[in-house]
This record gives sequence, C-alpha cells and structure tokens, in this order.
Amino acid sequence: DLHVRSRRQRQMCIRDRSENTAITFTCIFLGKIFLESLSSNSFQSINLRCIDANQAHKVDKLLWEQPKEVYIPHKLSNDKESKDCDVEISYPGIKVNREFDLLLNLNPQLPSNYLDFSKVFQIVIKDGSEFQNKARLSYKKCLEDKINPNFID
Repeated sequence: DLHVRSRRQRQMCIRDRSENTAITFTCIFLGKIFLESLSSNSFQSINLRCIDANQAHKVDKLLWEQPKEVYIPHKLSNDKESKDCDVEISYPGIKVNREFDLLLNLNPQLPSNYLDFSKVFQIVIKDGSEFQNKARLSYKKCLEDKINPNFID
C-alpha cells in the first residue's frame, strides 16, 4: 500500500508494495499538484525528496514521461548547470540552497526541517519491513511535533 500523509489532512493512496510503483505514483501525484496550482494561479515551490541519488535519478527520468498530461519543469537540486525550477528533486547528503513551500517526501524518513514547509506529503510504501518501519518512526515524530496525520485507504 502507498499512502500520502499531509500536515493539512490531504491524503491519497494506492495499493502496491513496489518502489517503482511508488515513484510512478509520486510523479503522477506531483502532476496533480502542479495542475491544481496552475489552475488556481497559486503555484508553490516543491521539494521532492528521495531516498538516495539512484532514486532521485529515476524520478528525474520518469518526470520526462509522467504525468502524460503535462510537463513539469524540474531539476536535481545539486545540478548547478540547469536553470532554477520550482520543482527540485533532492536526497539526503546534498545541500538544498533554497526554501520550498511544499515537501513531497518519497523518503520514509522525514527531514529535520520538515516543519519549515507549509505542506508536507509523506509517501509510505507499506512493504511490511524496512520502508514501513521507517515510516512508523516518522509517524511517531509527527505526533511528538503535535501533527496528527490521517490516512485514507
């Protein structure tokens, strides 16, 4: 199962246990956020946080194909050659040199600065082991920080 947890009580999910499906879901979900913001003229900058460089490159590649309805200008946060974009893909170990409105976190662990975002979506891969256990710790951290996340199945 994949779940999205948001500080503002917006959640979505699909049932699967695959990291590749989670990446595809995340790209399509990002497309929905992007299209909503375009239609309301209230685009927010988005940090899409991955587990590692390998996953970040998979997301970067897939965002050229998904979602099919729209191209989302994006770049890897550590790509100094590309122009600045409102959507940046990051992962632990690289420096992110700007602030973002929204965090779309594919990493099961929350970044230390997650409270700095106006909205946080946490993608949870319910694999019954590593990803899910780390997501449980993130859930507990949210509760400690007085954030009461909800899930929709």
